[in-house]
Amino acid sequence: MSENPLFSFIHCADLHLDSPFEGIHAVEPDIATILRDATFKAFDNVIDHAVRECADFLIIAGDVYDGADRSLRAQLRFREELRRAVENNIQCFLIHGNHDPLSGWEAGLTMPEGVYRFGGEKVNRIVAKRGSEELAHIYGFSYPVREVRENLVSRFQREGGAPFAIGVLHCNVGGDPNHDNYAPCALDDLGTRGMDYWALGHIHAKKVLSQHGPCIVYSGNTQGRSLKELGPRGCYHVCVDETGLIRAQFLATDVVRWFAEEVNITGLNSIDELVDRLYRVREDVRSYAEGRGAILRMQLVGRGDLHTKLRRVEPDRDLTLPLREGEIDRSDFVWVDSVIVTTRPTIDIPQRSLVEDFIGDFLRAAQTVRNHPNPGGTIRELFMSRPEHRVILEQIAQLSEPDLLSTIDEAEVLGLNQLLGEEE
Repeated sequence: MSENPLFSFIHCADLHLDSPFEGIHAVEPDIATILRDATFKAFDNVIDHAVRECADFLIIAGDVYDGADRSLRAQLRFREELRRAVENNIQCFLIHGNHDPLSGWEAGLTMPEGVYRFGGEKVNRIVAKRGSEELAHIYGFSYPVREVRENLVSRFQREGGAPFAIGVLHCNVGGDPNHDNYAPCALDDLGTRGMDYWALGHIHAKKVLSQHGPCIVYSGNTQGRSLKELGPRGCYHVCVDETGLIRAQFLATDVVRWFAEEVNITGLNSIDELVDRLYRVREDVRSYAEGRGAILRMQLVGRGDLHTKLRRVEPDRDLTLPLREGEIDRSDFVWVDSVIVTTRPTIDIPQRSLVEDFIGDFLRAAQTVRNHPNPGGTIRELFMSRPEHRVILEQIAQLSEPDLLSTIDEAEVLGLNQLLGEEE
């Protein structure tokens, strides 16, 4: 980072204030309270970083709230943190995205002077200043409604006299399949509008798409909310020197961090050895979380003699609960969400699938689904073809592509357990 930047700012996005956490099994009330407050405290950490780094201004690139009809609690907390920012001479610029479009309900709270919200009729320009000195021209656009399918980049254009130009946009660059295709655009589009820096939101994983000409950055969300959002979450501190050189440093803001770890049983001979390994994994995760709380899901994989012994184990009762003991009393807790057993019997499955019998047919059917050009879609069709699918319709809709593929492995293991019997 430049020791004496001309100016600096914080870029964050996707705060999703007051968002519920997804996919959590039974949680102790104390930990549940921490999770409920996590999105708020993550934004508190954003402001802490801005104050500590003496940032000149703050940019929020959409999805401040989790829903169009944002809770009053979220609006009040957001306003109070913005007030803290402007009291420290930090201007605040924000847009709204697909989760919190301008058409949603608001309480009409008066925002502190020094907070600027972009409208949804056209791209507007607001000047960021330090006293009377112009630092940057900021161009932004808020979603007027939830679904914006237009490529909005063409609406942006640098105007003459801008010392530095920043575009703020909530969009899907390159058609990321893991996010709704709102305000879709190509990377090349962003390079044609004269911006020096693009502060992007919508994609929850942090990404630097381009280092220069222009610098294009997704800050990611400030707090992970499910096992789909693993690892550090935060914001970027962006420094600009007198030559226009841009240096962006990621700063973690998450209060609780999510982890998914595989534990291979290959080579383990006893439940004792397995339990020891599970405790070691838990302590490794505690170290990786760097003092914050963590949510951990473990998946037992691999083949070995231990697979047969695990058939007599109830994972939630015998593995998960012991790993949770003592965690609620720690600030650096590691809450084991679940231990999922997807181990395999000690057989050569590819070889066994060559046998012309019912078990071979079963294994070949599983492999056929895996080899399909769209295995996730095939699995969904199989689920939906069942008359009882309505009972689990909501759960099916929430399954990601990796989750769907893992159901094949789990079904294969369960089927082999039933079909092989003593043949194991």
